[in-house]
Amino acid sequence: MIASPCTGVCRLNPVSALCEGCLRSSDEIACWGSTTDMHRTQILERIFEREDAGHVRVAPPEQA
Repeated sequence: MIASPCTGVCRLNPVSALCEGCLRSSDEIACWGSTTDMHRTQILERIFEREDAGHVRVAPPEQA
C-alpha cells in the first residue's frame, strides 16, 4: 500500500484549490483511502508535476 502524502497541513489554497501541505485536490484527498495503488501512483505523479510547475508544499510546523 502506498502511504498518503499528507503532511498534516490540511488547508486548501483558495486560488489553486490544492492542499497547501500535500498538493492534492479535495477529490484526490477524498478518494485516497479507497482507491487502488495504481490510482495513488497517478495522484503522486500529478503532485510531482505540480511541484515542477512551481507549486510549493507548506511544511508542518516543527514540534518542540
